[in-house]
Amino acid sequence: MIAGSLVHDSLSPLRLTDTVSAALEYMLAMRVSELPVVDNNRLHNYARAINLVQEKSDLRLSEILPFNPHAPQVGQQQHLYEVIPLMVAADLEVMAVINEQQQVIGIIDQRKIHELISQSLTYKGVGAVLVVMVEPRDFAPSHLMRLVEENGAKVLGMMVNQTEAGNLLVSLKLNTTLVKGIVASLSRFGFKTEDAYMSEDFRPQDNNEYESVLRFFDI
Repeated sequence: MIAGSLVHDSLSPLRLTDTVSAALEYMLAMRVSELPVVDNNRLHNYARAINLVQEKSDLRLSEILPFNPHAPQVGQQQHLYEVIPLMVAADLEVMAVINEQQQVIGIIDQRKIHELISQSLTYKGVGAVLVVMVEPRDFAPSHLMRLVEENGAKVLGMMVNQTEAGNLLVSLKLNTTLVKGIVASLSRFGFKTEDAYMSEDFRPQDNNEYESVLRFFDI
């Protein structure tokens, strides 16, 4: 899933010669709140509707929008996992995609990303999702996958988020709804299952009971 394949077919950047009114009309029609602005196919800056509505409608973007040499952009070969953090950090719903010549070749928008994710096997496949707490030093995807596979299941997808305390919350999408044995295997190696979704045989409170038994027998 590289940036070049995520470009929105119908979404185009604005030009410096566009007027404020034309830019706002296009944003409204395309249902976006901001768009990249190009100058000779190179990224100039981003125009936001919330700022444009405060300007005179007949002004051109070149008159109100300064050049931003640090305007965020992604190369067409960058992976989706690189694109999303950049969009979040820049607080943008869209992102300009450039080629090797630094020319803007298209735009990625959040809706395209959401659509892609919702259609992926990770989210469409039938199976439970386990949310496991892992310390950064112990995070080894191959180890987690091996523990799952030892119980006759497969990991279809994995997502990682970091807590404020610095630990990792690893979401494992599985190809089964029977996860009790998997949770037990994870627990034996110090991985605590915080939540379980779409599981037939496990509730988070079951894990607390299991840990109590282990402590009682000092296992």
